[in-house]
Amino acid sequence: MNQDATTDRPAREKGKASLYRWVVLFVLLAATIGGVLLYWRHTEIYPSTDNAYTGANIVRVASQVSGPIVRVYVQDDDKVAAGDPLFDIDPTLYDAALRNARAQFDAAADAAGTAADALKAAAAKLEAKRVALEDALGKYRDAKDAQKAGEPPSAALTDALKTWHDAVQAYEDAKAEFSKAQDAKLTVTTPTVQLRAASAGLDKATHERVRTHVTAPTNGWVSNANLRPGSIVQAGTPAFALIEDGHWWVDANFKETDLARIKPGQTATIRLDMYPGTKLDGVVESISAGAGSTFSVLPPENATGNWVKVTQRFPIRIRIASEPIPDKPLRVGASADVSIDTTEKAQSQ
Repeated sequence: MNQDATTDRPAREKGKASLYRWVVLFVLLAATIGGVLLYWRHTEIYPSTDNAYTGANIVRVASQVSGPIVRVYVQDDDKVAAGDPLFDIDPTLYDAALRNARAQFDAAADAAGTAADALKAAAAKLEAKRVALEDALGKYRDAKDAQKAGEPPSAALTDALKTWHDAVQAYEDAKAEFSKAQDAKLTVTTPTVQLRAASAGLDKATHERVRTHVTAPTNGWVSNANLRPGSIVQAGTPAFALIEDGHWWVDANFKETDLARIKPGQTATIRLDMYPGTKLDGVVESISAGAGSTFSVLPPENATGNWVKVTQRFPIRIRIASEPIPDKPLRVGASADVSIDTTEKAQSQ
């Protein structure tokens, strides 16, 4: 009897060990299946992609008049504000055109008599503000020349820049008054008709003279600025780029199989490769109506015998909603990872 008990014990222990192994195997299998299902569900609810890049508006800066450059105030990567001077064009020919237009206006105003009083006053104010604008720019040049490279803007430079902006605003106000005076009703006679033509010529000549000073159209960073004094610029031809500050986004290319749940207004999480550990908040702005390959230089030709089906990607624009981080500036074209929370209903942007 003792012999039978001794024989059964190893058999029972062997059976328990086998059962234990099966239980562990079953638990591991269940955990694996559960993990796969959870991961699949998570990727369905929170679609993500690492095929994403930051973007911002890029303004191509171009002068409105042609001529050789005589002064450049900025260089690559400088931060500028709207209205800051960028470069100057030689004003010699435009000064001559302005003197000619003023002479014709004076002659027409004398011939028109008292009918020209309002226009003469507005023209005199416009010229005074234009001269004040030149004086303000001269002070800015002097302060800029006195500024040492690599140092923060001096108080003199800051004050000169403010004076310049104030002078620009005063000139724009005077220009608006002159335009209003030109539109005022006059008795139609030969002298008044000539006066209107002369005032339009003076307006154009003054405008072109002022536009020899090219200013920043918006806040941003100067990029690809290769201008040097002596370079010839043509009106309307971009001289360099200005990366606009303020509105940033990410263009994320998602698989077409992810688009069913993605809607404008949903929130997104953005991680930039150049700032590991930093997360930015985003909001889906729009979903492209065409796949990225549709707009490529050489679109794919699918009407062939060796066609292979490939999952297409559609660009989704995601606005960066986080406040700017001073020591972590955004840069156009930076790589990013994007995840969208599709559990939220589409919200108004």
